[in-house]
Amino acid sequence: MNEFLLIKLLHVVGFAYWLGGDLGVFYSSYFVADEKRSSDVRMATAKILFALDQAPRICMTMMLPLGTHLAWRMGILQIDAILMSVIWLLCIGWLTMVITLHTAAQSKGKAMLTTFDLFFRLTLSLGLIVGGLYSLLGSGTLPYWLAAKIAIFGGLIGCGLLVRIKLKPFGPAFANLARGEVSDADNAAIRGSLGGTRPYVITIWAGLLASTALGLHLI
Repeated sequence: MNEFLLIKLLHVVGFAYWLGGDLGVFYSSYFVADEKRSSDVRMATAKILFALDQAPRICMTMMLPLGTHLAWRMGILQIDAILMSVIWLLCIGWLTMVITLHTAAQSKGKAMLTTFDLFFRLTLSLGLIVGGLYSLLGSGTLPYWLAAKIAIFGGLIGCGLLVRIKLKPFGPAFANLARGEVSDADNAAIRGSLGGTRPYVITIWAGLLASTALGLHLI
């Protein structure tokens, strides 16, 4: 197996685990939000949800260098090996940050890293959207399908940020559920925050399918 085929395989696997993990998280969220179920069931489901949620986070992070590497090897993206290496190092650093935020205990350092991650994603999202649209509208040298994929990927990162915003009320309410002190207001916060994320999650699915169709030249 040569380098190109290996990267192509990982790119396909990344899509599968991103979409598949998101489907699992989406389905599990209904059980977590269902106040008619026991706290034990909701907590057990939440553990599954949090574990599954790491797959889409990791896959999203690595889809950028994998896709860029493919375009570079195909000769579509005119960059040199040094810049390609920088993109890989940047995304590996991003992946490290994602894993650290998932595994690290609450602390001032984690709060600062969370803020940095937020601004990093926002900057990357806007940069990819603007760059993709710039090329898509005829001002760049990329083929339309690649320019559209870049813009869509930026939008997917943006949707992820909106999901994070919608989940802000979830944390305190879920902490009360974990302590066995959940109130009606907490249940409403859990139900409302999880429900508020679903339109953005569905948008992410649509974006993933559209991006895949572009890559396969179906559209």
